[in-house]
Amino acid sequence: MKRILWVIGIIAFSANLPAPLFPIYQTKYDLNNFAITALFAIYAVCMLVILLLAGSLAERRGTKWMVTTGVLLALISSIIFIGATSPWMLYLARAVEGIALGAFMGTSNALLLHHTSQQHIKRSLAYSSMATLLGFGLGPAICGLIVQYSSFSPEIFPYVVLLVLLLIAMGLLLSLPPTNEKKNKQAPIRLRLGIPSKSRTIFIFFVCPAVFVMLALNGVVISLIPTFVHTILNSNNLAWSGLLLLIFLGGGAIAQQIAWPRRTNHRIQVGIVLLLIGAWVMISAGFTSSMFLLIVGMIMLAIGNGWTFQASMQLAGSLGEPAERPTIISTYYLAGYTGMAIPTIGVGSLSTFVGLLPALIVFGTIVTIVGAGIIAVPKISASAFPDAP
Repeated sequence: MKRILWVIGIIAFSANLPAPLFPIYQTKYDLNNFAITALFAIYAVCMLVILLLAGSLAERRGTKWMVTTGVLLALISSIIFIGATSPWMLYLARAVEGIALGAFMGTSNALLLHHTSQQHIKRSLAYSSMATLLGFGLGPAICGLIVQYSSFSPEIFPYVVLLVLLLIAMGLLLSLPPTNEKKNKQAPIRLRLGIPSKSRTIFIFFVCPAVFVMLALNGVVISLIPTFVHTILNSNNLAWSGLLLLIFLGGGAIAQQIAWPRRTNHRIQVGIVLLLIGAWVMISAGFTSSMFLLIVGMIMLAIGNGWTFQASMQLAGSLGEPAERPTIISTYYLAGYTGMAIPTIGVGSLSTFVGLLPALIVFGTIVTIVGAGIIAVPKISASAFPDAP
């Protein structure tokens, strides 16, 4: 189990690592705000396509094969980034990175559960969500420090570090013992959603919207941090961007250690409330140029992020039968990264017409309405949750 958790952390480390480099790419290649948004979004769009295929591919080839393919594609993406000399190579690298993360995220937790006893499933998924958020935060934090303070090729060195880590991840995967997972080599490769047959309502109307809202806020926050650092801190220091993302994402991993609230539906409810309040506090920081409000908003977002991700992942993993889990987890991530792709593109496009802060107000209003609906679902059918009294 530990080896798979390390691999999950390393792949998560790769996901947001390029974020501090976006201002450099923007200046070097003369990219406008929409082009930078597209550079961020192409990763999510490619991930969505593969997530739809991940379940049937895992059924045909096995979860370990899918996870290993994801790591291999992440290695290829890093090599393309290292050799990039024009914008199209950046877009190619991000597309390959999205495919890698789609193949990996859709099946890595299923592989983890194949190496976990039935009584430890909830704990394993909790560790997985912690490793994921910690990796998400450490990637841009370390990249920002390297870019700001390293004298050795700041556009290349972060990917060299990543390349070494990915090679270690590949070695850990290859050392895993075989499982008794059944494969169907004749299974057709098709777009496939996995919705647990016994808990459709909770999964569709609670789990999926919760991860949608969470990753919608993640995508917008990650893409905006360099702009906020410039306008609020009046600084072009890229290490600040990485540090704030570490507070946001890594802080979510730490928040998962807080035991209250214990029930999954209550934990998600409170997490969504904190995410929404944190988003509005962060928007207020943009209007007032207040560093205090920015930090308070990031801390609230971090706690909400950690609780929502941890509890929704545990809930998704517990709703289906073992054979259903690869497609259920793929569908879970599909809902989440749809939330990351569509709102990020929408905010980036709208900001070119009305400005960044008005676009954020529109976005904040929409996610608040969706969040209110998520909070209402457990009140309607609380007894349907696995840990209901």
